[in-house]
Amino acid sequence: MIYRFKVWFEEDEDINRVIDIQPTATFLDLHNIVLDSIGFNKKEASSFYVSDDNWRKGKEVTLMENGSKLLMDKVKINELVNDPHQKFLYITDFKEQWALHIELQSIQNDVKGIKYPLISKSTGKAPKQNEGLGRFKIVDESEFDEIANKLVSKQAPMLDEGFDENAFGEEGEDEENIEDEFGTSYGEGEEEHI
Repeated sequence: MIYRFKVWFEEDEDINRVIDIQPTATFLDLHNIVLDSIGFNKKEASSFYVSDDNWRKGKEVTLMENGSKLLMDKVKINELVNDPHQKFLYITDFKEQWALHIELQSIQNDVKGIKYPLISKSTGKAPKQNEGLGRFKIVDESEFDEIANKLVSKQAPMLDEGFDENAFGEEGEDEENIEDEFGTSYGEGEEEHI
């Protein structure tokens, strides 16, 4: 039997991995395969947190001794799976605070001849570890305005070329027929029904 987990970056669910791992594997095994799947090094301090549906941190399983009684190399995954959709919050590289969500998707029969753990699906290119969270940074309003102004100034000449102001009639003028994108005409007084 194997656990199938979906793993994704907290900031971008489009970058995700599907990992198959045996229930009796340790959290250290899960830690290693998760980092292999995104190309991060394994030397940074890391922890798994048992989580609820809102990704709040619960019990911690840590890589390095920090006073926690639960160490990754000592705790088997099935010891902390209490829900068919068990969730774990995984944080690695505490300086950069890379956070990944891990959710149990299914419990399946293992396939004879397959060595577990394995990455069964990979979607999206993971960021480089040393790029920091800037990869997922949301631009603030002033940055957005600056980007928009640059785009407008580059595209403005192209927008003006061949633009006919009167192509749509004068402002306030009623149009007799309106044609939608499917070529259907609606005469004056008729409404388009969806």
